[in-house]
Amino acid sequence: MSGLSVHSISSSLAATHQVQRTQTSLAKTLTQLSTGSRINSAQDDPAGLIAQELFRSEMTASQSALKNTQLANSMLNVAESGMRQISNLLIEAKGLAVEAANTGAMTPQMIEANQIQMNAILDSIDRFSSMTNWLGKPLLNGTLSSENGGALFQLGPEVVSSQQVTVPIEGTQTSRVGNGSDFLMELRSGGAASLSTNPMLADSILSAAISQIAMQRGEIGSVQKYTLDSNINALQDSLVQLTSAKSIISDTDYALAVSNSVRDRILLQSGIQSLGLINQNRLYAASLLNS
Repeated sequence: MSGLSVHSISSSLAATHQVQRTQTSLAKTLTQLSTGSRINSAQDDPAGLIAQELFRSEMTASQSALKNTQLANSMLNVAESGMRQISNLLIEAKGLAVEAANTGAMTPQMIEANQIQMNAILDSIDRFSSMTNWLGKPLLNGTLSSENGGALFQLGPEVVSSQQVTVPIEGTQTSRVGNGSDFLMELRSGGAASLSTNPMLADSILSAAISQIAMQRGEIGSVQKYTLDSNINALQDSLVQLTSAKSIISDTDYALAVSNSVRDRILLQSGIQSLGLINQNRLYAASLLNS
């Protein structure tokens, strides 16, 4: 036969424990809703946490690789832009050399005028070679030439040689550009290839220099188009897939979380009310004993 008892507290303890469990569950659900993450500590899902951290690591590395590739592209744009200006100057200089070879119609004064322009062009080439830089790093002075190892770019999420590329950027100074044995600096006044001394040699050096700069620009363009641009596209696609996979593992299922929070609120309210009724019954039993 059941009845009132002041000694039996099992129902009160059971109700108290249930209220505590419901409070814990509700707090966890509210945390998931507020953070947007299903995994906010290791105890939420140990295996899921491991996968989540691995995805986060790979995503961060891929984002850095994407930034690296974009910076490399920008740097090469600057280098190619400087070379383009030098190429324009060389083409103008070739026109002066061709004119100077027309000695039957050109007077010495006219050739000297062309030489003055040639000297100015050569000065400009050296100036572009020294002033073309990326964040203070010279690009066209030969420090990034093939003999110095070139410019090394890290393009992948892992620091391994297979995810790196080296791009040599040869110096474009008048002392370095020419046909291999003769260089642009010889086209200056008094040089072995000055316009009044040997316009044929001047033309030969300029033709070789134009080809040399064009080849260098073409090599840079090929790296940008077939290596950097394709790498950017691949990294962007990879980041989309990594983000989607991480979302499946760690993101809060809002429909489920809201449903759980409603359930826990109802259980918490009913649990607190039940605990109150149990305590009232015990107090009523105690009052009967005192009457």
